[in-house]
Amino acid sequence: METPNKKGPSVWIKELHSLVTLIFQKVSKLVDRILFDKKGSVIISLVLSIMICVVINYEDISLKLFNDTRTTVDLRNVAVEVLADTDKYDVSGVPSTVDVSLTGDATSIQVFRSKSSVQVVADLKRYSEGENIINLKVKNLPEKIEAVIDPATIDVTLSKKVTKSFTIQPELLVGTNQKVSDFETPELDTMTVKITASQNQLNSIRVVKALIDCTGQIQDFDANATLAAYDAKGNRVNVVLSPDTVRASVKIAKNTSDKEDSE
Repeated sequence: METPNKKGPSVWIKELHSLVTLIFQKVSKLVDRILFDKKGSVIISLVLSIMICVVINYEDISLKLFNDTRTTVDLRNVAVEVLADTDKYDVSGVPSTVDVSLTGDATSIQVFRSKSSVQVVADLKRYSEGENIINLKVKNLPEKIEAVIDPATIDVTLSKKVTKSFTIQPELLVGTNQKVSDFETPELDTMTVKITASQNQLNSIRVVKALIDCTGQIQDFDANATLAAYDAKGNRVNVVLSPDTVRASVKIAKNTSDKEDSE
């Protein structure tokens, strides 16, 4: 009975060497084909370039991807909303706009600003008459964002409103080639108006006028006249008038109409 042939160690080594040589040759041919092929060389160059960029900028990329980078956005002329009982109090000392700096991660700030315009609030609802120091706040500010407001605090005065009656004085607004004397004194459907304001504002009022536009009028007419209060210097006083308009009847002066008829 014949004994089967057994492969010795030397035979195994030769076969393994042959296999490794074959694999190396295949890989070498593949690499040569890629390197000497135009498209292959472009792809390899692109891959190597990307790898170099990633290695060089690894720290910056990791910071942006995995860290909560903080940034600051400066906003100018942000509107201030006043929360107060304006029917009861006159409010002075609140600026119309302020500057705001928002600090936080860029994404949170972007989302916050995209939802609505940034707005600052002066909440005076729990304050009483007199001078008060108020802290301004950014409306609906997320926890992840810090806000710095300039100015952060303001000195606000709340004055209790008072109502007083004033006599109305008609005033004619004439156009080019017109004179006030072209018209008779207007008749108003009411000669008094009630004004609600702080006591200081009421004391500053010197006259309440009914402004009647006569531009282009050449015959008798009726019109709605807007009421406005003025101080001693002729500056308009911002107050609440009731009513804020009156009905005016205006007639052409007799001498003017007679002159026009003769012509």
